[in-house]
Amino acid sequence: MYREYEPPRTDAVRCVWTSTKVGAQRVVPDGCMDILWNGTDLVVAGPDTAAFMTQSNGTGVGVRFQPGVAPGLLGVSAHAIRNTRVPLAEFWPHDRVARLLDEMHNGNPGQALLRSVGSTEPDKFATLVTQLVTTHDVRHLADTMGITERHLHRKCLARFGYGPKTLQRITRFSAAMDLVYAGKPFTEVAHACGYADQAHLSRDVKALAGTTLTTLVQDADVRLD
Repeated sequence: MYREYEPPRTDAVRCVWTSTKVGAQRVVPDGCMDILWNGTDLVVAGPDTAAFMTQSNGTGVGVRFQPGVAPGLLGVSAHAIRNTRVPLAEFWPHDRVARLLDEMHNGNPGQALLRSVGSTEPDKFATLVTQLVTTHDVRHLADTMGITERHLHRKCLARFGYGPKTLQRITRFSAAMDLVYAGKPFTEVAHACGYADQAHLSRDVKALAGTTLTTLVQDADVRLD
C-alpha cells in the first residue's frame, strides 16, 4: 500500500510517504521533487515530464516537496536533474548523508527525513507561479509578475525543471488525478479541471502517464492520512 502523511507545521513539504508495494511501480508527473529511501540508498527524484517506471522492494519512504522548493535545498537547477534519479550524496556532503542513513536504519525513516530538511522555507516565486499558472496564460502570468516571458521561462526551468506551459499541463493533470482517485466521474473531472471534454482528459493522461485512466484507477492503492 502507498500512504501519504501530511507533515506538521511546514509549508515547504507536501507530504511524507511510505510504500509497501513490491515490483514494478508507475510514478506519474506531479510537479514535485522527492528525497526517498529505498531501504538501502537515499536518492533524489527529479521532476518528471512523463511516467517513470521503478522497481520497488516494499520499503520505500520519501519526503515530497512543494513545487519549486527542492532545488534551493539541494543547490541544483531542477532542469539539470529532470527525468532522473540521482544519489543524494551528489548534493549533500557524504558525512551528512551517512548520518541520515544511520538515522533511517535506527529510527522512524519518515521522521528522520523531515528532520534532515529542517526548517526549509517555501520558494516565494515558485509559490506564486503555482498559484497563478492554473488560471493565467504565459503572457498574462509574466505580466502579472512584472517580468518578460523569457525571464519567466528561465526561472521556471531552475525551480520546476520545465517551462510554465509544461508546468501548467502537469499541474492540471495532477489536480485531475486527485479527483479521479477520490472517485469522481471522468466527465466531471474533465469539466472541473478545464479540459475540453473527457476525450481531451484521456489523451493528456495517456501522454503524461503512459496508460489509460481506467488502468491508473485499477492500479491505485493509495491512502491519505
